[in-house]
Amino acid sequence: MLHGYRAGRCFYCGEPIGAGDGHVDHVIPRQLLMHDEPWNLVLAHGFCNAQKSDALVGDTYIEALVDRNEHLIASNHPLKRHIVAQLGATPGQRRRAVLGTYGDAKLVIPYTWGGLRGVVPRTDPFYEAVMRSLER
Repeated sequence: MLHGYRAGRCFYCGEPIGAGDGHVDHVIPRQLLMHDEPWNLVLAHGFCNAQKSDALVGDTYIEALVDRNEHLIASNHPLKRHIVAQLGATPGQRRRAVLGTYGDAKLVIPYTWGGLRGVVPRTDPFYEAVMRSLER
């Protein structure tokens, strides 16, 4: 499920994930939700996942999560019914469910992780070199 979306690219940096480096991450930390529902799971590099750790992500990643869930539902993915059952029948209901959960999480963790500091992965040669070396 997670590999097919974005063709095996990291949810956080957008770069391809090499063999054996894919980690499953809870966008909203599991310690807050206490579940492993697929609507909140993404594929990430081990490095990106370690950088995020148990932090709460910024708004940009929550919007990307909402978009990813809608993409899975529109593509008639096998988990479509499960995600709809968890979040709601319409895009608006699903968006409100994710944003509501995120809002509750922000009450517990008031600071957010906005990504790798100062890095725009698609244009940063150092970041690309690090990711290539980690894939080896």
